[in-house]
Amino acid sequence: MNRLITTSNQAIVPSRPFADLELLSTGRGAPLRTGLEEMLAAAYRQRFVILAALAFALAVGAFLALTATPRYTAVASVQVDEQTPQVFAQNSLEPAADPKNAERFLQTQIDLAQSRTIAEAVAANTQLARSPDSLKALGVDPAADPDTVERQVIAKLQDGIQVAIGLNTRVARISFTSSDRDVSARIANAFANSLIAANLQRKNQTSARAKQYLQQQLGEAKKRLEGSERKMLAYARSADLTTGLVDGAGGSATPGSMRAQQLGLMTASLAQATARRIDAQQQWAQVSRTDPLTLPEVQGNKAVQDLVAQRAQLQAALQEERQRHTDEHPGVQGAVAKIAELNGQIGGFASRIKASFRGEYIAAAQQERQIAGTVAGLRGATMSERERGVGFNSLAREVETNKAFYDGLLQRYKEVAAAAGAAAANISLVDPAWPPIAADSTLGRDLALAGVSGLLIALVVGGARERMHNVVRTTDDLEQSVHLASLGCVPRIPRNGPTAAALQNPDSAPAEAYHSIAVSLQQATPAGLPKTLLITSSTSSEGKSTSALGIARSLAAMGKRVIVVDADLRRARGMRSANDEDAPPGFSDLLAGWTTARDAVQAADQAGVSIVPAGEVTTSPVHLLSADHMQQAFEELLQDCDIVIVDGPPIMGLADAVLLARNVEAVLVVVEANRTLTTEIDVAISRLPQSNIIGAVITKFDAKSAGVRYGGYNYYTYGQAS
Repeated sequence: MNRLITTSNQAIVPSRPFADLELLSTGRGAPLRTGLEEMLAAAYRQRFVILAALAFALAVGAFLALTATPRYTAVASVQVDEQTPQVFAQNSLEPAADPKNAERFLQTQIDLAQSRTIAEAVAANTQLARSPDSLKALGVDPAADPDTVERQVIAKLQDGIQVAIGLNTRVARISFTSSDRDVSARIANAFANSLIAANLQRKNQTSARAKQYLQQQLGEAKKRLEGSERKMLAYARSADLTTGLVDGAGGSATPGSMRAQQLGLMTASLAQATARRIDAQQQWAQVSRTDPLTLPEVQGNKAVQDLVAQRAQLQAALQEERQRHTDEHPGVQGAVAKIAELNGQIGGFASRIKASFRGEYIAAAQQERQIAGTVAGLRGATMSERERGVGFNSLAREVETNKAFYDGLLQRYKEVAAAAGAAAANISLVDPAWPPIAADSTLGRDLALAGVSGLLIALVVGGARERMHNVVRTTDDLEQSVHLASLGCVPRIPRNGPTAAALQNPDSAPAEAYHSIAVSLQQATPAGLPKTLLITSSTSSEGKSTSALGIARSLAAMGKRVIVVDADLRRARGMRSANDEDAPPGFSDLLAGWTTARDAVQAADQAGVSIVPAGEVTTSPVHLLSADHMQQAFEELLQDCDIVIVDGPPIMGLADAVLLARNVEAVLVVVEANRTLTTEIDVAISRLPQSNIIGAVITKFDAKSAGVRYGGYNYYTYGQAS
């Protein structure tokens, strides 16, 4: 069956003609429900169950709270720190504090405070098992045997202790509740002190275990170090290695090699000799191509400078002599000889200075060759020693590793031994517990628990009632549970409002709903508006007659000629015209052949709807409805109208509706919201011919009970405010 949709929010203004109305695709009769709306609707339907369950639970809770034994709660405060003050640097044996694990650390301290070990320490320190008053405050029978009393006391302590740490604080509140205020305070203080003592004891035990472990590891490390050193020296002696006889290069602790150090020194000397030879070679190469007298070293020599000065004086004297005498003069020749002698001396000095550069070059080259030969010899000896020292290096690394491990253990042992007697607790007492002045007020808590219990009871009972009361409430239920297409839904008419007045008012919500259903009927079949329409329901009083009259008025307002037939012959309650006093001939007379269709139809009322009453029923309705005259009667009625709406009887328990359905073109099922069970509808529909059922209409629809919402305006009165 095609799914039919209606437009419920389309306002029908009666002052306008409906002949030119354009039929659009219709919408749903009611909006979809959300899960929250369904829950609120179920709560509204079960409101009396909820109120009764809450009232009963609150009454029981108040009675129990007012008659209970007074309880006293004492509170002690302690500060919990992740890190303790350290007397010595890096002496903590605990893991470093991690801000990400702060909440986990605090929760661990809470669990420790509530542990059985702390409870046993509290029981031993306070001697509760030996005090009858304390046992009475805890609810323990003093007459039981001592072992039983001890176990019960520990169990009561674990059950009664409460530890809480607030947000953004490290102060924990340790509280204990009993029927004696002094006992509560004493136990709360005992828990705080036991928690601090246990924290210190754990630290001392950790330090003792650490010292014992370090002592054992130190002995083993010392033995390994001594053994590795012996192996290293024995190997060096057997391999004729100089390694280990001197310190490492640069004063390092790593053993060095004498040959390697000599090679290093000679290599450095070779580099210096090479540099000197290169300088001497460059100077000689430059000097060999230069006149000796122009050399700076020659010109700067003191002896050469004196000789040059003497020569200059002689040259000056010679010049004067030549002005007075000729070259053959003895004075001139003597001066020339002396000048030549000085030139020879100056040339000798210059030649010797120039030759000194070559001597320096030859000496530097010879020294370089000697050092290079020594380096070559040392290099070979060193490489040979390195080849023999491969095993020694491995042993040396083992010695260094063992020594580093031993030094680390020794240092850690010193730190732990120094800090063992200076352990600080993570937990410190802030406020001791005092005996409370007033008893705890549990009325509010008991009422809250009672309220929650009442809601749970109401949830169970109300849920069971909802599951057992499986009725149709919305168009979704109609389409999903019963598989009937919804042509619309009609809202409930207020109890103080008459049905006739609501239908006569074209702006009322029921009238608007029937206008929407009438529009949907014009698209209900492939041929458009059906000629004959049976309106029936599963049971009585679901709104069949009201729906028949409402649909008829809406179709008449659209310009259709409508005849409504009262076919509920068993009740024979007819829809008489307001002007007729006597019972006119009706549908039963028409079926029996005692009257004609024109005589059975009453004149149209102000809404333009003609009515055929049920008439006088003198025989069995089944006999009348089974006759062959029914189809002929409908054909005669259709000669004067566009549609015949048959107001039929209910389906369940009767054959009348089934017989009527066989002779009409379409069947419309009326379902009362929040009353008709889906099983009843399934059984009722199964009795009808399936081919001509066009859908269903929901009547007496209550949005609050159904759990649907319509937005910011009334669903059926849109546009009236303007």
